Amino acid sequence: MKKYLLFILVFRAVSVAAQKDSTVVPGHQTMAVAESASTKPPEFPGGHRAFVTEVLKYFRTYPMVKAEIMSAKAVATFIVDTEGNMVDIKIESYEYKIVRDEFLRALKMVKTKWIPAEQDGKKVRNLMRQPLVFNLQ
Repeated sequence: MKKYLLFILVFRAVSVAAQKDSTVVPGHQTMAVAESASTKPPEFPGGHRAFVTEVLKYFRTYPMVKAEIMSAKAVATFIVDTEGNMVDIKIESYEYKIVRDEFLRALKMVKTKWIPAEQDGKKVRNLMRQPLVFNLQ
């Protein structure tokens, strides 16, 4: 069925900059600020394209086809912790519940560890935002 579908998935990883009123994760350090000159953002081994490929391995399109959803958008957030794990994965916005559930499931299936963010040479937790845009034709 996949060969009959044109599947376009656009990902763009964006570090969320800490703001004056940013959320502090209880018992942990504040999130790294991406714009800081002394901060290195987290990296997925092999780069962003490798991350997209990993998510695509787990993202199933047939639930959307069955529900006759041909295009949708969603935005996920997650934290890359100091060990490189993706934790606290959430969908912050979505158009369809089925897309939300599938995107969340696919992200949770990714077990490859990230290279953690660094601030002043020290590993820090970093909040990431990951948009999803797809069209099935």
